[in-house]
Amino acid sequence: MANKKSTATKEPELKHTPKVVLRTYQASDYEQVEFLYRSTTVPLIYESIRSKLWAPITWLVWFTGFTVLLLTVPRAVVYLFGEIPGWADTIVRILATFVWAVVGFAAIFISCDRVELQNRVDEALANDLRDPELYYLNFTLDKDGNKVRKPKEEQVPSHFWVLTLDDEVCGMIGLSCNYEDVLDQRPVMPVAWKQFTVAVLELLRLPVPAMLEKGFVPEKKFVFAHKQIPKTASITRWAIRGELQTCGFSTLLMNRAITWASEHDINRVYAMTDECCMAAEQILVKRHNFVIMKRFNLYYFGQYRKLFGCRVVEWMEKNGEKTRKVFSKSKTSK
Repeated sequence: MANKKSTATKEPELKHTPKVVLRTYQASDYEQVEFLYRSTTVPLIYESIRSKLWAPITWLVWFTGFTVLLLTVPRAVVYLFGEIPGWADTIVRILATFVWAVVGFAAIFISCDRVELQNRVDEALANDLRDPELYYLNFTLDKDGNKVRKPKEEQVPSHFWVLTLDDEVCGMIGLSCNYEDVLDQRPVMPVAWKQFTVAVLELLRLPVPAMLEKGFVPEKKFVFAHKQIPKTASITRWAIRGELQTCGFSTLLMNRAITWASEHDINRVYAMTDECCMAAEQILVKRHNFVIMKRFNLYYFGQYRKLFGCRVVEWMEKNGEKTRKVFSKSKTSK
């Protein structure tokens, strides 16, 4: 009798469905929030470089230095080695051009990476991201240093959310309402030229003098966040992990923030961007009906800030119905 072959049917593999949760920030999220902020800030260096390359003053400085080199280097070569043939003079000029181009780009990269980017991170981690519960969630410290809720009459409608994917923080957004100026908590302020010089010396593996590592202590603290008009708020720390930035999560976060503003009687929401946030500017205008209200030009190398505004009532009339289907106030605002 022939043996019958049994055929085993393979069960289809179950695909993992990611668990996406939008919730209020918790103290246990701090390390992931800090990592998310740092990791999403690093790519901004390319936008910062682009803005400087677009600035006319950058090219004016570069061509001025380039002209000086072309006038002095060939003469210095002739002075040191005597007359040289035409082909050698051409090579000298090409080498001078190449070296000056490398030096110019290196200077821009160092100023963006080791000065501007570092200051951006240090400012955030010394202020609102030092402890989001204290800054956004109406906590304060009692006399023993323990976190406690502020009295109801002192609370403001600020808030801070995180978006998790399989229990891993992949996005965040804050809504800030300041009834008074918030001072910068950094005890020592950076000095740009010192930071740049230190970066160059470290790149060349040269010793760094102690005086270059010291910042300055301001007589009066700088303002980190200005006092806001009643019934207004500002979007802050809006960020999504790099590989997820095309999944619509940024819109999910923004919708929650503006819905919260509507629920807490906030009439207008603002957002401030700079030269490193062109993508965010497009999303604000095209997806969320923000309008540019003012542009602040800073210094001469392409730095600027733009203030955007959105009327909450108008936004809710246009987006409120579809947003309510996604969010349940009782689940997400706790």
